[in-house]
Amino acid sequence: MIRKELEVLVVAADEADATFATRVLEEQGDRVSVAPSVPDAVGRLGRGDVDVALVSLSLPHGDGLALVHHLRALYPMVDVIVLTTPQDLEESSHAMALGVLQTVIRPLTGDALLVAVDRARERRMLLDQRARLDAEARSGRKRTATYARCAAFIAETDRDIVASRILEACSQELALRAGALYLPPHLGARAFTRSASVGDGDALPRALEPEALDELDPTQAVTVADGRIQIAFLGPMDLAAAAVLVPEKKLTEAQEDALTIIASLGTASLEAARKVDAIARSGIKDPETSAYTFAYFGDVAGREIDRAARHGRRFALVTITFDGAERLERTAPDVQRRIRRLLTESVLAAVRDSDVVARVEDDELFLLLPETALLGVLGARRRVEARFAAQQELQELLTAEHGGPPALHFGVAVYPFDGTDLGTLLRKSRDRSDQSRRGPWRRLELAGQPFFEALDRLMGTEDDVVVRPDGRVSLHGDLTAAHDQGAHHALLPASILPRLARSLVSDARRAGVAGVIYAAGDERMGEALRSAMDADAGRSPVRGWILTGERGDDLGRRALVVPREQLEGRVLLLALTELGGYVLSARRLDAPNLAEPTMLVYHASDLDMADGLVTALQRTYHLQPEVGQ
Repeated sequence: MIRKELEVLVVAADEADATFATRVLEEQGDRVSVAPSVPDAVGRLGRGDVDVALVSLSLPHGDGLALVHHLRALYPMVDVIVLTTPQDLEESSHAMALGVLQTVIRPLTGDALLVAVDRARERRMLLDQRARLDAEARSGRKRTATYARCAAFIAETDRDIVASRILEACSQELALRAGALYLPPHLGARAFTRSASVGDGDALPRALEPEALDELDPTQAVTVADGRIQIAFLGPMDLAAAAVLVPEKKLTEAQEDALTIIASLGTASLEAARKVDAIARSGIKDPETSAYTFAYFGDVAGREIDRAARHGRRFALVTITFDGAERLERTAPDVQRRIRRLLTESVLAAVRDSDVVARVEDDELFLLLPETALLGVLGARRRVEARFAAQQELQELLTAEHGGPPALHFGVAVYPFDGTDLGTLLRKSRDRSDQSRRGPWRRLELAGQPFFEALDRLMGTEDDVVVRPDGRVSLHGDLTAAHDQGAHHALLPASILPRLARSLVSDARRAGVAGVIYAAGDERMGEALRSAMDADAGRSPVRGWILTGERGDDLGRRALVVPREQLEGRVLLLALTELGGYVLSARRLDAPNLAEPTMLVYHASDLDMADGLVTALQRTYHLQPEVGQ
């Protein structure tokens, strides 16, 4: 693996530490930025390109530990290394419980700092390698041509322009004396004509006849024979294009891998160009479902990006799929078409007139929501799910084919937080749809369960937890099933709860976003939430509630009275804002080998789980749902 250069953010209490860390890491080729304060660090993190954060626990007012929590809750992919002293033992243990990667003892030494950062480097290199291997494995199983994937790769829909760019990419990978790319003049054509060339490409044939095309190996995208390279752009049904390259030097293994990647992406681009052209000829609406075509959707989205950039507005892009669509397309295409029409009707009936619905593939819809942020998307999702569930004909079809109605999957991307171009937003929304499908909320089938029963599923009972003599815990397998990339159980001291509550309010206030925060089961945490909300009155549209089993005026307008037995032994901190979702459900542990009051915590920065739990709580106690900006 190639050594990875890291983007490092340093937040140090001592300017000398920041200067020393910058010098040591930049000498190793890393890029370092220094944040003199926690607000500056939060602003820097908002750019989204930080790999490693070096955080001093000696920052005043406990800001170091608060920043660590902020990073673990909202930026789980950023590796956190804390700088501490032997006197900061309590703060260090709290930070380790939150999941920091490494602790470096001050005064700093170059070796200790490099070892800690190299550990983060190795971890990220392994993650990158695994992601590349997973992507390569998936590419062999998934269809090559979809408009969503192609939208991130090309800005042009003209096949001749795409062909020229493919050849340009090839010439950038290896020196060419000549090269040409051949396209079929029409569907089903047996001979391909030369569409683009580079170098002395005019010396290559004007057309590839059927005999030459038949010689292409259908199992290999790139082949070498007689000093020439042949690239077969193999589409899902037939050969989309072919290229002939004459290199100046012998092809290396790395160059062959690069050409294979170009062949795969080139196939998707050419297929997309062909489909967009066909759609353009048939109009802006899909006659089968009344949804817009992707060509029109892309044009509307482009204009919306321009308006949002000029006027500082937000908008959301959503992908909608449902389980089993691909299987139905193979086994029952007539049923699949009926379900597709009814699903589109459900979406169209649930959204506003200003929203744009487009059909991209047989199993996928795109939804553009102007002037809408995350909470607004969640409201739209609830309306679509309600309409979907109310379609009697649709439910009968799905029950017959699946044995029960399958789940809808939503992927959300918000401009400009998740990207400023259509390709990035589409990719983000599709990635989040896949994450939602695999996440613990879906995996544990928590949707539809009563609020407190869902919490019990996450925390189990006292019999599911064993405290070992060394202070660690063992969990029943049913509890570990709730673990995910952004969700897991951990041991935390009870003293950290007030800091978490204040941090959530502070983050929302700083960003000026709407949302709601609920707290229960810890008096100091409730007081911290109430104080932070009172101090923030009028500055942020975030609402705060303290769940209590006691009626009285102590908590004032922030009290939400629930049955006392429901709160027995529970600790809860639940937030849903435009920044995302956070869940902390805990039980206090009573074991003689624990030095201080300790909790077993399940905490998750998982949007589906936070939204599902908030919705269940609001439904149980008839609370008003959050309305996005």
